[in-house]
Amino acid sequence: MVAIDNMADPMRALQELVRRVERLENNTNQNRSAIGRGGLSVYDGGMITIENGGLRVTGSAEIIGTLNANGTINMTGLFIASGEMQLNGTTVATGEFNIDGPLLVDGNTTFNGELTINGITNITGDTTVTGKLVTDGPVDINGLTNITGDLEVSGTMDINGAATLNNDLTVAAGKKIKLGGLTLENTGTGGGTLNFPNGSVSSSTALGMLLASGVAIELAAPALKLSGLPDVTGFTANVHIDGNGRLRRIT
Repeated sequence: MVAIDNMADPMRALQELVRRVERLENNTNQNRSAIGRGGLSVYDGGMITIENGGLRVTGSAEIIGTLNANGTINMTGLFIASGEMQLNGTTVATGEFNIDGPLLVDGNTTFNGELTINGITNITGDTTVTGKLVTDGPVDINGLTNITGDLEVSGTMDINGAATLNNDLTVAAGKKIKLGGLTLENTGTGGGTLNFPNGSVSSSTALGMLLASGVAIELAAPALKLSGLPDVTGFTANVHIDGNGRLRRIT
């Protein structure tokens, strides 16, 4: 209530009354408030709207139900998700991304950049790799493997088990195929050499066929036939074959 002390100036009292009413109308006693252990309940379709400001949780927040977020979510620190997590739409991970435990991906997955996998990786189903694939370390492939296109192998390749080649095998000039002490060499220009530990069989466009050995050459067969020999006359026989089948020159 307002008391009028001076009847000679009643307007002053009325002005004071107006000021007090205005203070009540514009009161901001909710600028700072506290909620005790009784909590705060919003029901019957009510909603808390933050128009200009923010929400800060220095303790913990428990959400039972659905959390709908429309906009950007910035999270700093450790993010722990226990249970199933579903991502619908484009997901971009910038920085280190570690996954400990099983990972199930249904649908297309694209990795742009470096991907490092430490540990055992099991792939069930079709896998398509477009571009360069670099593998440092041992690679074990169990089962049927189909390779369509060129295959370049730098270094040693070990094949354990039976191998079947259903097409031509081309060896570059100057390169060899080694079978123990036996080597097959492409000497280039239409020639090649079959090398043994103590001999060789070679061929070239100029030589034809050469059979050479540093020990001896033996031809064993029920019959030995030489064709294409030129005929000559006026010579005395100068070749003898002894009882051991050795071919000797008569001098």
